[in-house]
Amino acid sequence: MSIKLFITGTDTEVGKTYVTAGLLVAFNKIGLTTLGIKPIASGCLKINKQLCSSDTLILQQSSSIKLNLNVITPFAFEPAIAPHIAATQTRCHLTLDKLNKKIHYALSYDANISVIEGCGGWFTPLNHSETMADFALAHQLNIILVVGIRLGCINHSFLTLQAMQREGANIVGWIANCIDPMMLDRKENIAFLKETLSVPCLGTVEYAMPVESTVNLKQIIENTLLIKNE
Repeated sequence: MSIKLFITGTDTEVGKTYVTAGLLVAFNKIGLTTLGIKPIASGCLKINKQLCSSDTLILQQSSSIKLNLNVITPFAFEPAIAPHIAATQTRCHLTLDKLNKKIHYALSYDANISVIEGCGGWFTPLNHSETMADFALAHQLNIILVVGIRLGCINHSFLTLQAMQREGANIVGWIANCIDPMMLDRKENIAFLKETLSVPCLGTVEYAMPVESTVNLKQIIENTLLIKNE
């Protein structure tokens, strides 16, 4: 079995890395080989003269397969800003073609489960004409939407899901990630999304709770295989 999951979010700072790492750990526990990939990262620090994202370190540590950091994240930028702006400031012309070439080795690596974390939301730009959505669609990746449960999450969920569906994306489902412990009527918001979104909820991650204890791995695998056979 070889499954590639792409983790996108309703916005930045909705817990994509937390969910991605949790999924890797969960699949490890049921005996599958795993590889976490983050093609692009900004806000990186220099470690041993190499720019490295804390998110990349988390994914490497959570994976059963330990590839080099620059293989997991071939495009690492120091400024904590939008990647396409960071790329421009460092005189790097970021394109889908360059990204595909740099990430080819990691994407082709033999793993039961590869979990690829996007940067920002669905339409995070690579440049003036290409986005991370183009990357996910070009590789026909199976997409999980992380919904950051906070004020505005319903609107952001509908907008993101509709955009993905218009492009014919392979949507496995969505995960509710409760990032705001003080949010009023949190359960009511999640219930409404479960009733109205046209793709299944794969789990609800309560604030600071382990992902592996709440996400339905069986459903993720079944939905992914169903998409593959359609």
